[in-house]
Amino acid sequence: MGRLTRFPRGGPAAARLALAAGAACLAPTVLGAALGLLGWLPHDPTAFVAPAHAPPGPDLWLGADALGRDLAARLASAAARFAGPALLAVAVGALVGVALGLAEGLLPGPVAALATGLAQAVDGVPKLVTVLLVAAVTQSDLGWIMAAVGVSFAPQVAEPIRSSIERLRSLAFIEAARSLGVGPGRIVFVHILWGHARRVLLAQATSLLSFAVLAEASLSYLGGELGVQEPAASWGNMLALARDGVFRGHWLPALAPAVMLSLTLLGLNLLGRGLLEAVEEPR
Repeated sequence: MGRLTRFPRGGPAAARLALAAGAACLAPTVLGAALGLLGWLPHDPTAFVAPAHAPPGPDLWLGADALGRDLAARLASAAARFAGPALLAVAVGALVGVALGLAEGLLPGPVAALATGLAQAVDGVPKLVTVLLVAAVTQSDLGWIMAAVGVSFAPQVAEPIRSSIERLRSLAFIEAARSLGVGPGRIVFVHILWGHARRVLLAQATSLLSFAVLAEASLSYLGGELGVQEPAASWGNMLALARDGVFRGHWLPALAPAVMLSLTLLGLNLLGRGLLEAVEEPR
């Protein structure tokens, strides 16, 4: 009878297909971010270069938004603006989560209890509430918002690490490794994190990225003092600006950021699933 796992495997072919599909979905976002970071855009994304809702043409590949700004340039600028903070969210979530999980599983009783209490306290606050509070306190600083996203996901990273340590301890694995002279660093990074927790870490990293994208877009869509502020570009504030034009037939300024957001979320989901399958391929 086959072993039931949390992430059912589809084999090497399924892994390659998911990776290819995920990469294809993420290609527009990655390309836009690269062009935006390098400054290779056809127009300044904040400049008024055409009449409002100008149609696509040789100089305006996707036309203009409701204020006459280059829609393609703003899409790329939004992707570039988010690239660094998104990686910050993953780094913070991984570091804090791994530290909490290792403390819960390896350190003495009082320290482990403190780490467990911290994880439960963070997990007890809804993620969106945490993001909203940090956005209000920091005046919508995107770096701090993404750091808050990472911290809010830390308990979900810590739990599988703690569970892995407890399972290995029940098999006397950690004590056996120590008795053979294996250093604590190798036990932690090779045997625990890579050997037994990598699948869940990969899954949580892609989930964290997806939530970070949604959180930034949602805050920017709400506007006010939240999210990315005009004239800076965000897929969220682009959707907010374009929503009224949809009812007057100007659908492209709303469709373009919606498609970019959807492709990015789908691409992250497929890429994460493909990485999970590839990591677990038999050697």
